[in-house]
Amino acid sequence: AVINGRIGVWHYIRGPWNGAAAAAMYKGPLRSALKRAYPSRRTHIVLEDNDPTGYKSSQGRRAKRESHIVTDDLPKRSPDLNVLDYPLWRAINVRMRAQEACFPKTKRETQTQFLARLRTTALGLPRGEVAKAVRDMRRRVGLVLSRNGRLFTE
Repeated sequence: AVINGRIGVWHYIRGPWNGAAAAAMYKGPLRSALKRAYPSRRTHIVLEDNDPTGYKSSQGRRAKRESHIVTDDLPKRSPDLNVLDYPLWRAINVRMRAQEACFPKTKRETQTQFLARLRTTALGLPRGEVAKAVRDMRRRVGLVLSRNGRLFTE
């Protein structure tokens, strides 16, 4: 999750993404991060997609109410508008590959090591790069509107 111009939550879901996983994420890491970033706010607004298996499940909706989280929802099937789906994943990927280019040829990473490096890389993205990606939303929304909601390539 992007919070206050930074990647504020990097949370791995073990097992399937469903209502129980969404509820645990809302009540746990997301709620904690929002309270740390905005301690005086009682209600927090988040932007999310319309995934019915998690975000829109009854467990997910209940957890949001209990955690005082309200949402602005992206239209269905709109990955072009999610700042995490394209510009930030690209930035993370570029950094991960640059790190790997410096590895000795014999280095082998376990899944645990890879996930730890991925988390560190994501949480370490410079605030300016995250802010730039968030500001780019206006341009992306314009592209989606000009394409009548159809996907576009960049």
